[in-house]
Amino acid sequence: MKVLLTYTSMTGRNEKIANYLADYLKEKGADVDLEEIIDTDAFGLTDYDAVIVESYTYHDGEVPDEAQDFYEDLADVDLERTKFAVLGSSSKKHIHFGRAVDYFTMQLNSSNGEQVSDSVKIDQDPDEDDFKRVRDLGDRVLKSLK
Repeated sequence: MKVLLTYTSMTGRNEKIANYLADYLKEKGADVDLEEIIDTDAFGLTDYDAVIVESYTYHDGEVPDEAQDFYEDLADVDLERTKFAVLGSSSKKHIHFGRAVDYFTMQLNSSNGEQVSDSVKIDQDPDEDDFKRVRDLGDRVLKSLK
């Protein structure tokens, strides 16, 4: 079970969540590559059994600048039914809460990926309920690989 977990984080929240999820998946026996989205080659996603994308939402509901190239490259990638899930921390104070999570979910579906979990949006700092939803997402990804 080779899983890529790629993330972008401005405040450190998404990095914290990504590290938590990576550790959880490793405990469950997955081989996890954890990397920042700016260093991720969208054309290499099919080398993995599953891909998890984590992003915050920038400004007016935008994909963050450092994730833009990856996001745009996804339009030219055939994921060949690669399993995927998306999550991210944002703020419910903003009208566009978690919009980048929605954009990534739509783009990965459009790129012929197979979504194996509902997307998870977390309001700012994760609490124990949020970490449970993160673990559930991880469990769904792993279950899809068996």
